[in-house]
Amino acid sequence: MNTMKKAGFLALLMLMLLFSCAALADYSMPVADDALDAVQGLDENWKNILLIGTDSREKRLDGGRSDTMMICSLNKVTGEVKITSLARDTLVTMGENGHQNKLNAAHSYGGPNLLMQTINRTYSMNIEDYVTVNFYGICDIVDALGGVTVSLEEGEPWAINTTVEEGYAAYGDEGSIVPVDREATQAHLTGAQALAFIRIRKLDNDLGRQNRQRRLLGGMYDSVKSCSITELIGVIKTCLEHVKTNLSFTEIVTLATGVLDHGIAGISMQAFPDEGEYSYETHNGASVLVVNYEKGRQKIHGFIYGQAQ
Repeated sequence: MNTMKKAGFLALLMLMLLFSCAALADYSMPVADDALDAVQGLDENWKNILLIGTDSREKRLDGGRSDTMMICSLNKVTGEVKITSLARDTLVTMGENGHQNKLNAAHSYGGPNLLMQTINRTYSMNIEDYVTVNFYGICDIVDALGGVTVSLEEGEPWAINTTVEEGYAAYGDEGSIVPVDREATQAHLTGAQALAFIRIRKLDNDLGRQNRQRRLLGGMYDSVKSCSITELIGVIKTCLEHVKTNLSFTEIVTLATGVLDHGIAGISMQAFPDEGEYSYETHNGASVLVVNYEKGRQKIHGFIYGQAQ
Protein backbone atom coordinates (compact mmCIF):
# COMPACT_ATOMS: atom_id res chain seq x y z
CA MET A 1 0.00 0.00 0.00
CA ASN A 2 1.57 3.34 -1.09
CA THR A 3 1.65 6.48 1.04
CA MET A 4 -1.45 8.03 -0.57
CA LYS A 5 -3.49 4.86 -0.08
CA LYS A 6 -2.31 4.58 3.52
CA ALA A 7 -3.26 8.20 4.17
CA GLY A 8 -6.67 7.70 2.57
CA PHE A 9 -7.33 4.54 4.55
CA LEU A 10 -6.27 6.29 7.79
CA ALA A 11 -8.55 9.26 7.03
CA LEU A 12 -11.48 6.92 6.32
CA LEU A 13 -10.83 5.02 9.55
CA MET A 14 -10.69 8.25 11.53
CA LEU A 15 -13.97 9.44 10.01
CA MET A 16 -15.63 6.12 10.85
CA LEU A 17 -14.41 6.38 14.42
CA LEU A 18 -15.51 10.01 14.61
CA PHE A 19 -19.01 9.17 13.40
CA SER A 20 -19.15 6.22 15.79
CA CYS A 21 -18.14 8.46 18.68
CA ALA A 22 -20.65 11.09 17.65
CA ALA A 23 -23.42 8.48 17.60
CA LEU A 24 -22.26 7.12 20.92
CA ALA A 25 -22.26 10.59 22.43
CA ASP A 26 -25.95 11.01 21.52
CA TYR A 27 -26.97 7.76 23.15
CA SER A 28 -24.42 7.18 25.87
CA MET A 29 -25.23 9.09 29.05
CA PRO A 30 -22.94 8.00 31.87
CA VAL A 31 -23.94 9.19 35.36
CA ALA A 32 -21.54 9.32 38.30
CA ASP A 33 -22.47 7.59 41.56
CA ASP A 34 -22.71 10.99 43.28
CA ALA A 35 -24.99 12.51 40.61
CA LEU A 36 -28.19 10.52 41.11
CA ASP A 37 -30.14 13.63 42.20
CA ALA A 38 -31.75 11.87 45.14
CA VAL A 39 -34.30 14.16 46.83
CA GLN A 40 -33.50 15.00 50.44
CA GLY A 41 -35.95 15.17 53.34
CA LEU A 42 -38.05 12.06 52.66
CA ASP A 43 -39.00 9.76 55.54
CA GLU A 44 -35.78 7.95 56.45
CA ASN A 45 -37.70 4.97 57.87
CA TRP A 46 -38.32 3.95 54.27
CA LYS A 47 -35.50 2.55 52.15
CA ASN A 48 -36.23 2.74 48.41
CA ILE A 49 -34.43 0.32 46.10
CA LEU A 50 -34.89 0.07 42.33
CA LEU A 51 -35.59 -3.45 41.05
CA ILE A 52 -34.58 -3.81 37.40
CA GLY A 53 -35.37 -6.67 35.04
CA THR A 54 -33.45 -6.38 31.77
CA ASP A 55 -34.39 -7.81 28.39
CA SER A 56 -30.87 -9.12 27.76
CA ARG A 57 -30.89 -12.70 26.50
CA GLU A 58 -27.23 -13.00 27.49
CA LYS A 59 -25.95 -13.77 30.95
CA ARG A 60 -24.92 -10.17 31.51
CA LEU A 61 -26.61 -7.53 33.63
CA ASP A 62 -25.12 -4.23 32.48
CA GLY A 63 -26.86 -3.89 29.13
CA GLY A 64 -30.22 -3.99 27.43
CA ARG A 65 -33.37 -2.02 28.03
CA SER A 66 -35.05 -2.42 31.39
CA ASP A 67 -38.10 -4.56 30.72
CA THR A 68 -39.24 -4.26 34.35
CA MET A 69 -38.78 -1.36 36.77
CA MET A 70 -40.13 -1.49 40.30
CA ILE A 71 -39.47 0.70 43.33
CA CYS A 72 -39.14 -1.62 46.33
CA SER A 73 -39.80 0.35 49.53
CA LEU A 74 -38.78 -1.29 52.83
CA ASN A 75 -39.90 0.15 56.16
CA LYS A 76 -37.13 -0.47 58.69
CA VAL A 77 -39.48 0.14 61.63
CA THR A 78 -42.71 -1.68 60.73
CA GLY A 79 -41.41 -4.35 58.35
CA GLU A 80 -43.76 -3.23 55.57
CA VAL A 81 -42.77 -3.82 51.96
CA LYS A 82 -44.33 -1.79 49.15
CA ILE A 83 -43.76 -2.29 45.42
CA THR A 84 -44.46 0.41 42.82
CA SER A 85 -44.14 -0.75 39.23
CA LEU A 86 -43.37 1.85 36.56
CA ALA A 87 -44.47 1.55 32.94
CA ARG A 88 -41.49 1.08 30.64
CA ASP A 89 -43.13 3.05 27.79
CA THR A 90 -43.58 6.24 29.86
CA LEU A 91 -42.16 9.25 28.01
CA VAL A 92 -39.53 10.95 30.20
CA THR A 93 -36.65 13.39 29.92
CA MET A 94 -33.22 11.96 30.75
CA GLY A 95 -29.60 13.03 30.87
CA GLU A 96 -28.26 16.57 30.65
CA ASN A 97 -29.28 17.42 27.09
CA GLY A 98 -33.06 17.19 27.41
CA HIS A 99 -33.24 13.85 25.59
CA GLN A 100 -36.76 12.42 25.61
CA ASN A 101 -37.43 8.72 25.29
CA LYS A 102 -39.19 5.80 26.90
CA LEU A 103 -38.21 5.22 30.51
CA ASN A 104 -36.79 1.80 29.74
CA ALA A 105 -34.24 3.32 27.32
CA ALA A 106 -32.38 4.92 30.24
CA HIS A 107 -30.84 1.61 31.27
CA SER A 108 -29.39 0.95 27.82
CA TYR A 109 -28.01 4.51 27.58
CA GLY A 110 -26.55 4.88 31.06
CA GLY A 111 -27.14 1.72 33.07
CA PRO A 112 -28.76 1.70 36.52
CA ASN A 113 -27.35 5.13 37.43
CA LEU A 114 -29.10 6.96 34.57
CA LEU A 115 -32.29 5.03 35.28
CA MET A 116 -32.22 5.94 38.99
CA GLN A 117 -31.40 9.57 38.20
CA THR A 118 -34.27 9.75 35.70
CA ILE A 119 -36.79 8.30 38.17
CA ASN A 120 -35.54 10.56 40.96
CA ARG A 121 -35.90 13.65 38.78
CA THR A 122 -39.26 12.63 37.34
CA TYR A 123 -40.98 11.58 40.58
CA SER A 124 -38.92 13.40 43.26
CA MET A 125 -37.54 10.17 44.71
CA ASN A 126 -34.36 9.35 46.66
CA ILE A 127 -33.28 6.08 45.04
CA GLU A 128 -29.55 5.38 45.25
CA ASP A 129 -29.49 1.57 45.27
CA TYR A 130 -30.56 -1.01 42.72
CA VAL A 131 -30.85 -4.74 42.12
CA THR A 132 -30.75 -6.03 38.53
CA VAL A 133 -31.75 -9.46 37.22
CA ASN A 134 -32.07 -10.64 33.62
CA PHE A 135 -34.36 -13.16 31.93
CA TYR A 136 -32.03 -16.06 32.63
CA GLY A 137 -32.14 -15.19 36.32
CA ILE A 138 -35.94 -15.32 36.51
CA CYS A 139 -35.95 -18.86 35.09
CA ASP A 140 -33.27 -20.20 37.40
CA ILE A 141 -34.56 -18.46 40.56
CA VAL A 142 -38.10 -19.78 40.03
CA ASP A 143 -36.72 -23.28 39.44
CA ALA A 144 -34.59 -22.97 42.59
CA LEU A 145 -37.81 -22.21 44.49
CA GLY A 146 -39.31 -25.42 43.12
CA GLY A 147 -41.70 -23.42 40.96
CA VAL A 148 -44.11 -20.63 41.79
CA THR A 149 -47.90 -20.67 42.08
CA VAL A 150 -49.75 -17.77 40.46
CA SER A 151 -53.37 -16.90 39.73
CA LEU A 152 -54.29 -16.85 36.05
CA GLU A 153 -56.76 -14.81 34.04
CA GLU A 154 -58.57 -15.70 30.83
CA GLY A 155 -56.21 -16.35 27.93
CA GLU A 156 -53.04 -16.47 30.03
CA PRO A 157 -52.69 -20.30 30.07
CA TRP A 158 -52.82 -20.36 26.27
CA ALA A 159 -50.33 -17.46 26.04
CA ILE A 160 -47.91 -19.15 28.47
CA ASN A 161 -47.94 -22.40 26.49
CA THR A 162 -47.51 -20.57 23.18
CA THR A 163 -44.64 -18.40 24.43
CA VAL A 164 -42.80 -21.38 25.96
CA GLU A 165 -43.10 -23.28 22.67
CA GLU A 166 -41.80 -20.26 20.72
CA GLY A 167 -38.87 -19.97 23.13
CA TYR A 168 -37.90 -23.60 22.65
CA ALA A 169 -38.16 -23.26 18.87
CA ALA A 170 -35.94 -20.16 18.88
CA TYR A 171 -33.18 -21.89 20.82
CA GLY A 172 -33.53 -25.28 19.12
CA ASP A 173 -34.56 -27.06 22.32
CA GLU A 174 -37.15 -29.75 22.67
CA GLY A 175 -39.70 -28.75 25.27
CA SER A 176 -40.49 -31.24 28.03
CA ILE A 177 -42.66 -29.00 30.21
CA VAL A 178 -46.24 -30.09 30.83
CA PRO A 179 -48.51 -27.40 29.34
CA VAL A 180 -50.75 -25.34 31.60
CA ASP A 181 -54.41 -26.38 31.48
CA ARG A 182 -56.13 -23.86 29.20
CA GLU A 183 -59.01 -23.49 31.69
CA ALA A 184 -56.79 -23.11 34.76
CA THR A 185 -57.31 -20.15 37.09
CA GLN A 186 -54.16 -21.02 39.03
CA ALA A 187 -50.98 -22.88 38.11
CA HIS A 188 -47.63 -23.89 39.60
CA LEU A 189 -45.18 -22.57 37.02
CA THR A 190 -41.68 -23.74 36.18
CA GLY A 191 -38.96 -21.17 35.48
CA ALA A 192 -39.58 -21.27 31.71
CA GLN A 193 -43.32 -20.92 32.21
CA ALA A 194 -42.87 -18.07 34.70
CA LEU A 195 -40.71 -16.21 32.19
CA ALA A 196 -43.32 -16.81 29.49
CA PHE A 197 -45.99 -15.53 31.89
CA ILE A 198 -44.34 -12.16 32.53
CA ARG A 199 -43.44 -11.72 28.85
CA ILE A 200 -46.98 -12.20 27.49
CA ARG A 201 -47.60 -9.52 24.86
CA LYS A 202 -50.55 -10.93 22.91
CA LEU A 203 -53.39 -10.35 25.35
CA ASP A 204 -53.22 -6.71 26.33
CA ASN A 205 -50.54 -4.05 26.87
CA ASP A 206 -47.61 -3.12 29.10
CA LEU A 207 -49.94 -2.45 32.03
CA GLY A 208 -51.17 -6.03 31.76
CA ARG A 209 -47.55 -7.20 31.80
CA GLN A 210 -46.90 -5.14 34.92
CA ASN A 211 -49.87 -6.81 36.59
CA ARG A 212 -48.46 -10.25 35.73
CA GLN A 213 -45.03 -9.25 37.00
CA ARG A 214 -46.54 -8.23 40.33
CA ARG A 215 -48.47 -11.51 40.56
CA LEU A 216 -45.29 -13.49 39.91
CA LEU A 217 -43.41 -11.47 42.52
CA GLY A 218 -46.17 -12.18 45.02
CA GLY A 219 -45.98 -15.89 44.20
CA MET A 220 -42.20 -15.87 44.63
CA TYR A 221 -42.64 -14.17 48.00
CA ASP A 222 -45.08 -16.90 49.09
CA SER A 223 -42.63 -19.59 47.93
CA VAL A 224 -39.75 -18.03 49.85
CA LYS A 225 -41.84 -17.98 53.04
CA SER A 226 -42.36 -21.75 52.79
CA CYS A 227 -38.69 -22.61 52.15
CA SER A 228 -36.63 -24.52 54.66
CA ILE A 229 -33.26 -23.09 55.69
CA THR A 230 -31.45 -25.50 53.36
CA GLU A 231 -33.73 -24.59 50.46
CA LEU A 232 -33.37 -20.90 51.22
CA ILE A 233 -29.56 -21.14 51.09
CA GLY A 234 -29.84 -22.75 47.66
CA VAL A 235 -32.16 -19.98 46.46
CA ILE A 236 -29.79 -17.30 47.76
CA LYS A 237 -26.86 -18.92 45.93
CA THR A 238 -28.87 -18.95 42.70
CA CYS A 239 -29.89 -15.32 43.18
CA LEU A 240 -26.27 -14.27 43.67
CA GLU A 241 -25.38 -15.86 40.32
CA HIS A 242 -27.93 -13.78 38.45
CA VAL A 243 -28.17 -10.55 40.42
CA LYS A 244 -26.11 -7.37 40.20
CA THR A 245 -26.42 -4.69 42.87
CA ASN A 246 -24.53 -1.75 44.33
CA LEU A 247 -25.64 -2.78 47.82
CA SER A 248 -22.88 -4.37 49.87
CA PHE A 249 -23.39 -7.76 51.48
CA THR A 250 -23.43 -6.04 54.88
CA GLU A 251 -26.14 -3.61 53.72
CA ILE A 252 -28.25 -6.47 52.37
CA VAL A 253 -27.97 -8.42 55.64
CA THR A 254 -28.75 -5.30 57.70
CA LEU A 255 -31.84 -4.48 55.63
CA ALA A 256 -33.11 -8.05 55.64
CA THR A 257 -32.47 -8.49 59.35
CA GLY A 258 -34.15 -5.19 60.18
CA VAL A 259 -37.30 -6.04 58.24
CA LEU A 260 -37.48 -9.63 59.54
CA ASP A 261 -36.83 -8.57 63.15
CA HIS A 262 -39.93 -6.39 63.01
CA GLY A 263 -41.94 -9.15 61.38
CA ILE A 264 -42.43 -8.68 57.65
CA ALA A 265 -45.95 -7.34 57.19
CA GLY A 266 -46.52 -8.62 53.66
CA ILE A 267 -46.23 -6.90 50.31
CA SER A 268 -48.48 -4.13 49.00
CA MET A 269 -48.32 -3.31 45.30
CA GLN A 270 -49.43 -0.55 42.95
CA ALA A 271 -48.67 0.63 39.42
CA PHE A 272 -48.08 4.00 37.81
CA PRO A 273 -49.52 4.82 35.46
CA ASP A 274 -52.65 2.70 35.76
CA GLU A 275 -55.70 2.70 33.50
CA GLY A 276 -56.96 6.25 33.00
CA GLU A 277 -53.67 7.85 34.11
CA TYR A 278 -52.04 8.18 30.70
CA SER A 279 -52.61 8.91 27.04
CA TYR A 280 -50.96 7.44 23.97
CA GLU A 281 -48.85 9.61 21.70
CA THR A 282 -46.23 9.01 19.02
CA HIS A 283 -42.67 10.14 19.72
CA ASN A 284 -39.92 9.61 17.14
CA GLY A 285 -42.10 7.02 15.43
CA ALA A 286 -42.78 5.01 18.59
CA SER A 287 -45.92 4.76 20.71
CA VAL A 288 -45.35 6.17 24.20
CA LEU A 289 -47.37 6.79 27.36
CA VAL A 290 -47.73 10.45 28.31
CA VAL A 291 -48.45 11.03 32.00
CA ASN A 292 -48.91 13.88 34.46
CA TYR A 293 -45.62 13.72 36.39
CA GLU A 294 -46.93 15.73 39.35
CA LYS A 295 -49.90 13.37 39.77
CA GLY A 296 -47.47 10.48 39.48
CA ARG A 297 -45.31 11.96 42.22
CA GLN A 298 -48.34 12.42 44.45
CA LYS A 299 -49.55 8.88 43.86
CA ILE A 300 -46.16 7.24 44.43
CA HIS A 301 -45.36 9.31 47.52
CA GLY A 302 -48.87 8.82 48.89
CA PHE A 303 -48.58 5.04 48.48
CA ILE A 304 -45.14 4.77 50.09
CA TYR A 305 -45.33 7.40 52.78
CA GLY A 306 -49.06 7.70 53.40
CA GLN A 307 -49.08 11.25 52.06
CA ALA A 308 -47.32 13.32 49.43
CA GLN A 309 -43.95 14.52 50.73
